[in-house]
Amino acid sequence: MLTYAIQRVGYDYKQTDPQGETNLIAFMAAIDAFPWTEQLALWDEQQDGPLPTLVLQNEPDQRELWISALGDERNRSYQLQSVSIQMRKGFFGKAKPEQDAAVVDECSRAEVDRLCELFCDGPYEVFDREVARLAARNGGD
Repeated sequence: MLTYAIQRVGYDYKQTDPQGETNLIAFMAAIDAFPWTEQLALWDEQQDGPLPTLVLQNEPDQRELWISALGDERNRSYQLQSVSIQMRKGFFGKAKPEQDAAVVDECSRAEVDRLCELFCDGPYEVFDREVARLAARNGGD
C-alpha cells in the first residue's frame, strides 16, 4: 500500500503530516497542488530546518521517496532522496536491517515523474538503478 506525507517549512526533520493512501495519479496531483512557491519563500526567510517535501511511502517494502522542489516556478527543479531498509549480513553472519539512502541533487520534473512511476509500480531494481544513475550524474551518493 502506498501512502504519502507532507513536510512543511518549520517542521522538525522527522516531522511529517500523513496524508493517507495514494496512487501514482493522486500523488502526481499532490505534487502539482503543493504550494511550493509559498513554502520555498518561507524557507528563504527562515533559512532553517528541512525544505518543504512530499514523501511517497511504501511501508511494507520499507521504502520512501522524498521530493523537494528547488528554484522558482520558471526555473523549477527537484531534489530527491530514495531511502530503503535492506537486510545485510553482519559481522557474525546474522542479517540485520540497514538503511540505504541515495540523493539526487537536481533533476527535472520529467525525471521525477519517471521515478514516481517506477516507485509506484514496484520494480525496485529498475528504480534503484535509475536513482543511482541520476545521483552519479549529479556527483551524489
